[in-house]
Amino acid sequence: MAYRTVIEAGRATVFLDGRISFRSYPDFRAATQLALEDLEVQAIHLDMAGVEFLDSSALGMILHFNQKAIAAAKALAITRPAPPIATILQVVNFGKLVTILP
Repeated sequence: MAYRTVIEAGRATVFLDGRISFRSYPDFRAATQLALEDLEVQAIHLDMAGVEFLDSSALGMILHFNQKAIAAAKALAITRPAPPIATILQVVNFGKLVTILP
């Protein structure tokens, strides 16, 4: 998994690319920690346009991160999921737990 974080105007966008699995946890944590720690960030978007694969542990990482974001009073959204990823998120009703934006 590769990532890039851009912070501007109170929003952090974390661009994720590649495969997200249990082995990606250190990179996922590094990618999202900056957004959590920045006091000016009010919203965090996980841009998943470049994600090719995610497994159940990746879904768990996102849910755990969502809990951290809520505790930090930051709104989390998944944005631009690639079609296969959007299908997975839809099948598991992930939109009931985390905002998903096209």
